[in-house]
Amino acid sequence: MKIKKIPFEGWKNCVELKNGNFRLVVTTDIGPRIIGAFCGNGPNMMYVDKKTAGKIGGKNWNIYGGHRLWHSPEAKPRSYAPDNSPVKVKKENDGIIFSSGMEHITGISKSIKISPQGKNSFKITHILKNENLWDIELAAWALTVMDCGGTAIVPQPEGNKKDLLPNRYITVWPYTNMADKRLTWGEKYILLKQEDKCDGPAKFGINCEDGWIAYANKGYCLRKKFTHFVDAEYPDNGCSIECYTCSFMLEIETLSPLYLISPGSSITHEEIWDIFPCPEINNEDDARKVFDKTN
Repeated sequence: MKIKKIPFEGWKNCVELKNGNFRLVVTTDIGPRIIGAFCGNGPNMMYVDKKTAGKIGGKNWNIYGGHRLWHSPEAKPRSYAPDNSPVKVKKENDGIIFSSGMEHITGISKSIKISPQGKNSFKITHILKNENLWDIELAAWALTVMDCGGTAIVPQPEGNKKDLLPNRYITVWPYTNMADKRLTWGEKYILLKQEDKCDGPAKFGINCEDGWIAYANKGYCLRKKFTHFVDAEYPDNGCSIECYTCSFMLEIETLSPLYLISPGSSITHEEIWDIFPCPEINNEDDARKVFDKTN
């Protein structure tokens, strides 16, 4: 893994990590945030908010863009603790840890560790530590904000067609229109397209037993793999992945199970990221041609 300091989108002190054809850019002036993901000389797959790019400090939470770590279930103000301050960077033998320290309104500290995996892949380890004097229950929530114009791909649990009991639990948020043309409820895959001209946001979640979610855009695909624990309790009616879109971006999100964390203890949630050239995904047949072969 090659590492160097670079300026990026107005932030002067970013870290670029390169493993094969996969390149990540991480902010250190704010965060922890992964603000860029590139395949070779391709475009940034991640959304960056031009209104807040390069900004630091302040008391309000900013979307900024890129990849962030939250804790679930979502609530205000707990989930929206600002990440506007510099992070600590620590190099280890197997990677780099970016840590924000304790959130004063929650008593939780956040860290993201990035390690190379193979030739063109990274392991992203999300760490939440309970700094309170009491137990807390939560799940690690890894949200990746993708740039406009692409399609998210989510595999559905297949199971035995002769089974008598249900095998999938689809959660739909109140503002989601089930007939939204951006959504494709396919036989094997659920697709969600990002479009700038839309009637409002849309979000769904599912128990993703296959353990991956992907986003195809601009001739490339970013895929996040994780472990789904079948017997564990997940937030939001059993969701291990969630997918949200609005007029300017789309989020591909994974979640850990819910944990009761004692004071001083931590939980981790790992994702394996890879990135590769990919044709445009417009329907389930397109998705099958790509993802039936690669998963």
